[in-house]
Amino acid sequence: MRHETLDPSVEYDALDFAAVWPATTQVAPVPIAEPLAAERPNPSPAPAVPDIPPAVGGIIIGAYVALLAALAVATTVPGQSLFAIGIAAFFLCMFFAVPAVFLGMDQGDRRPPTLRRFMANGMQTMTGHSSGGAALVQMLVVPVCLTLGIVAIGIAAAVIL
Repeated sequence: MRHETLDPSVEYDALDFAAVWPATTQVAPVPIAEPLAAERPNPSPAPAVPDIPPAVGGIIIGAYVALLAALAVATTVPGQSLFAIGIAAFFLCMFFAVPAVFLGMDQGDRRPPTLRRFMANGMQTMTGHSSGGAALVQMLVVPVCLTLGIVAIGIAAAVIL
C-alpha cells in the first residue's frame, strides 16, 4: 500500500462533521431476517484434526524428544545446563499436553485416517492439497533441522574441547 507523507507546512481545515451530517438525521435500523433452517450453522463441533492420524503426532513427539536428547547430550558435559534442560523438558511436556487435552475433548464422529491412508491420500492445506510425505516433511522440518544443528554443535564442541 502506498501513502504520502503530509506536508507539515500546509495548514489543513478541520471538517465540521455536524455541518455535513446534521444531528437530526435518523438512521433506521435494518431488520435482520431470521435464517432459514437449512441456512443455520451447524452447532455441533467439527473434528479438530480430521486429516491427521494419531501416529503423526507420535512421530512429531519423537522428533522433539530427540531434539531434547541431543541438547542434553551436547550440553550436559560440564553439568551446568541440567536446570535449563529440565525447564526445556517441562515446556516440551506442556507443549504436547495441552493439545492432548483438547484432542481428548474432541467429540468428532469421524475416525482419523491410518498412517498408511494418510501417506497415500495426503491432506488439504491452506495452499492446496499436499501429499502425505510433503505434509509430514512440513510438520517435521523444524524439529529435525534443530536436532541436526544441535548434534553439529555438540560435535564441534567435542572436537574443540
